[in-house]
Amino acid sequence: MNKTALLIIYNHRFDRNIPILNNIYKGRFSNVFHIVPFYDGDEENVIPVYESSFQFSGYISQAYTHLKGKGFTHYFVVADDMVIDPEIDETNLWEKSGISHDSCYILELTSFQTRKKHWERTIEALGYNPYVKGAEIKNVIPSVEEATERFKFHNLPTGDIPFKYVYKNVRRNRSLNTCEKLQLLRRRGRLAYPLVGGYSDILLVTADVMEKFALYCGAFAATRLFVEVAIPTALVLTSNKIQCDKDLKLKEKTLWNEEDHSRVLGKYNFSLEALNKDYPEDTLFIHPVKLSKWK
Repeated sequence: MNKTALLIIYNHRFDRNIPILNNIYKGRFSNVFHIVPFYDGDEENVIPVYESSFQFSGYISQAYTHLKGKGFTHYFVVADDMVIDPEIDETNLWEKSGISHDSCYILELTSFQTRKKHWERTIEALGYNPYVKGAEIKNVIPSVEEATERFKFHNLPTGDIPFKYVYKNVRRNRSLNTCEKLQLLRRRGRLAYPLVGGYSDILLVTADVMEKFALYCGAFAATRLFVEVAIPTALVLTSNKIQCDKDLKLKEKTLWNEEDHSRVLGKYNFSLEALNKDYPEDTLFIHPVKLSKWK
């Protein structure tokens, strides 16, 4: 029998969303936990965490210390500004979505070696050092050789990033000075550790891998690896079975700009009741939906 912990991740402390989300998930999930940075209130189902939102992988590792040993079979992690299909609950999540009971889920796994579009995290990946002083994680995370084998298991590349992609990312990154750009170009795309990227505002982690997953998430947060690299990499290093959006019955609706927002959400007039009554067909989630603007 499944026992699912719903973990709602808050990038920023926004206490007003807590009762709204409690109401949204009431009757659908029996075990709801709000993971809120620097929370000092008295709501019983809020777990305070102490980390930057750029490394919210650390939120998961800190929250897990409060949840370990409570008999959960799955950990369903969602953003506080995400609206999940209102018909999904703790009993039918797998049937509705198409996620297997023994599988972890993340929206995507995007390799740096094949990503053609500019992404500023490529620069961070090139500069990432997992063995920095002050964060003793060498014996916590798998060795480079072990990590490489895990990537091969999931058919993910681990070689150098093609120089043409490195050059494109370096050239377009305005935050780098000339010296930093030259240093990155000299690396010729070599990564110090196998890494993979991916959208990380929603994921499902099975209990059998959660402990190691949380450990690696914390280790990567301590070494300041950006969350959309830390979480996918930690999942690849721990799980033997990962499903992505392409494998599911329901698809995502990520809204990247005002045009997308207006096209998908304009007809609801900022009413959650209207959205729930006429939720888009075959859609697992809509993100972001800023609840502070909605009735």
